[in-house]
Amino acid sequence: MSSILIIDDEDSYHELVRRYMPEYELLPVARCYREAAEALRRRAGKIDLVLLDVHFNIADEELLPFDKGPLLAKGERSRVIERLRRTQGLQILDRLRESYPDLPLIVMTSRDDLPLGVDAERLHAEEYTYLLADDYLDARSLKLQIEGILARQQQPAETPDEPFFWGKTPAMLSLRRRLGILARGRLPIIIQGATGTGKSLLCREFIHPHSGRSGAFVAVDLSTIPSDLMAAHLFGVTKGAYTGAIASRDGVLARAHGGTLFLDEIGNLSLELQKSLLLVLQEGTYRPVGSVQERVADIKLVVATNEDLAAMVRSGRFREDLFMRLNPATAVTLPGLAERRDDFYELLSFFLRRVASEAYNRDLVLQYASQRGLSLPTQEGALAVSVGSVVPTRPDPSRIHFLLHPSSLKLMRGFEWPGNFRHFEMTLSNLVTFTLVELVERAPQIEPGDPALASRPEVVPIPAKTVSDLLRPMTLARREEAAAAVSEGPGRRMSVRLIAAESLNSVSCAVERQYLEQLFDQCEGDLGEMGRILLDDGEAGRKIQLRMNQLGIKLRSLKRKRGE
Repeated sequence: MSSILIIDDEDSYHELVRRYMPEYELLPVARCYREAAEALRRRAGKIDLVLLDVHFNIADEELLPFDKGPLLAKGERSRVIERLRRTQGLQILDRLRESYPDLPLIVMTSRDDLPLGVDAERLHAEEYTYLLADDYLDARSLKLQIEGILARQQQPAETPDEPFFWGKTPAMLSLRRRLGILARGRLPIIIQGATGTGKSLLCREFIHPHSGRSGAFVAVDLSTIPSDLMAAHLFGVTKGAYTGAIASRDGVLARAHGGTLFLDEIGNLSLELQKSLLLVLQEGTYRPVGSVQERVADIKLVVATNEDLAAMVRSGRFREDLFMRLNPATAVTLPGLAERRDDFYELLSFFLRRVASEAYNRDLVLQYASQRGLSLPTQEGALAVSVGSVVPTRPDPSRIHFLLHPSSLKLMRGFEWPGNFRHFEMTLSNLVTFTLVELVERAPQIEPGDPALASRPEVVPIPAKTVSDLLRPMTLARREEAAAAVSEGPGRRMSVRLIAAESLNSVSCAVERQYLEQLFDQCEGDLGEMGRILLDDGEAGRKIQLRMNQLGIKLRSLKRKRGE
């Protein structure tokens, strides 16, 4: 039975859940942050979901923040206290996220004058909802959200034959469920994300299999096709349509009929061809180049880009009507490796198993195992390998364990990985190759006598210098790039995202928050350096920290993202 903690100053939500959802275990209501923190501490790891109200009409001394001095110094006491009551749930959520960053939580309110969207997403609430004055409708809506969250928690994070690693964080499991739903519909899907985040792999190995379509999966990288050949590649061409068209041939629309068409780098499509693609989506038909006959296009369209399509629309480089037809409201963004540090160790194991099973590395692994008398399974599929920073307590002759020094593990976890998973996989493949070649080719010199008699032959240490050498060129390149960016005229350039809010002050704080978080990362967590840049004072680190605290920026969370 799933357990739910409700944080609310009243009993109405507790009664709603008790009446309509008896299948859940309801804990006593927490009336304020102190009671919520105590309940979570007492039931550590045994609370499956939190329901959090926003408006709290409680005693002043129980309102967060407990130290109200800085706020009272800036405004009239009655107005400050009323504002804290109106947004107390978000204050509680902010504090809870410090100790429970992955706790599934739904923010809810029955007041229609409290904008939840921006703050709930900023504080990583799983869901947020506005409840109505109808118990049945409220219960049905809330139960749908609760069941969705609990289902994501219970589903397996990965299956052995699935090449895309989802991990175990709520955000990735939510993304998985969202894509599973979008895959079954007929509307297009936009996948956003930096280069190397696995957009093509995800479409081929997850979206297409979950679409229920029997046709083929066809992928096209539009950045690799010359502009004068793109129309023929997409729509096909009839014989004699232009010089060199010596035979009729189908385009990718025909080959993907009944299946899934994946168009990578959709921003490279010319405005003229954007109009043609729009007609395909609107009418379901198209004409091959040089033909007057219409052909039917029954496709599930998935497009990908690492560009901001909305910005391209504003600049006139992408058609607004096509953009809206591509279903931007449900666009998903794949996070980069640096944003998935909570899954880093699992990702490391996942990709190391994969690179060890590649043809060349697989031969090296099996040669090493044969020389050392290990009984590694040789059947097709992933090899029995593992990775970690400690020597396993028990020898296992049927598995090879790659041993990373803790400093190497910290270096890899904190690295930015500008090429994301593609770069990560390539680096791990190189690590396996560089480590094993010497051990295989020079076994008699490295281990005099019979290599099979080594004490722990299944443990393969990866030299710390090898890790450092492989990462150093990219580190130097990134530093030079950052230095060049700073030297382009006075000041430092930052990219921020503007999101509408209830007041200009909220927008301003959101911009400042993004700026400071980026600067913290660029300065590698050095508050003194931030003080030097912002105030021309290397001793102003304390001022910077206080301002970040006022904006709700948690240094602990930023350090955790950096792998510190």
